[in-house]
Amino acid sequence: MNIREAVPGDAKFISSLLDQLGYPDFSEADAREKIELYTKPGYRMLVSVDRAGGVVGFIALHWFELVHWKGMMGRITAFCIDEKIRGQGFGQQLLLAGEFILREHGAIKIEVTSNARRADAHRFYLKAGYTEDSNRFVKYY
Repeated sequence: MNIREAVPGDAKFISSLLDQLGYPDFSEADAREKIELYTKPGYRMLVSVDRAGGVVGFIALHWFELVHWKGMMGRITAFCIDEKIRGQGFGQQLLLAGEFILREHGAIKIEVTSNARRADAHRFYLKAGYTEDSNRFVKYY
């Protein structure tokens, strides 16, 4: 398994992975826009590539200053491994690569949000050393 930065040609795969997460309306064009956004300062998107060259996972990262913390907050804004290969260690490798980048950019805390229905993902994060920390409140427009 190889890990590299996402490129516009990965948009089809990322759109498909987001469909697996329950976002079927996230188009290939939408994914291409996000890949471009994640080349800007404070952002990075990595993909996991199999031996045949196909993207089988991705992680999107963002780091920024918080008013009440000294140091950067690292955020995993999206993360998915193809459901056909989950549980084989590829997610762990990609997560470690993402964490390395966030720490390299000064993150002293890393957070990830996960839908309440994703029990397997919650077990994955807990096993990786994450803890449940605080409540999240959202307002949609």
